[in-house]
Order: sequence, then structure tokens, then C-alpha cells
Amino acid sequence: PQAEFAFLSACHTAVGDEEMPDEVIHLATGIQFSGFKNVVGTLWEVDDAVAKHVVEVFYEYMFGDLKNSRLCRGLYEGSL
Repeated sequence: PQAEFAFLSACHTAVGDEEMPDEVIHLATGIQFSGFKNVVGTLWEVDDAVAKHVVEVFYEYMFGDLKNSRLCRGLYEGSL
């Protein structure tokens, strides 16, 4: 009941089934419908090492000091 956030770092967690193109429900949507207010999913296939880096950058961006972050500096400057 207190679900706030889910980060799904597996491949294709926000992609529907190719055999049912009109179906808009996928894993990320299902988790959101089950009560999570915020869900992050992937639309692509991702290597484990890349997924690890993406998760690190995401959480550093979410909880860290963005302006002084070594990993997020490019994201920050690009957003300006």
C-alpha cells in the first residue's frame, strides 16, 4: 500500500508483446497499475554491464549532488 518507486533494469520491461500490438499493458504498466506511483522500465535489450552503469547513474542522479556528480555531469550540462 505504500509502494512509491520501482526500477526494472531487465531487458524490454516497458515493451509490449509483438504478437499483440494493440495491447498496451506491459510489465512496467502492470506494476504501476498494482500500486507503484513511479516505475522505470527499459525499451531495449541491455547488457548486464551497461545496465549496472545505467542504474548507478540513475541513482546518483536521483539521490546525489547533480552539479558535482562525476557520472552525471554530462547529463546535467546537456539538460541546460
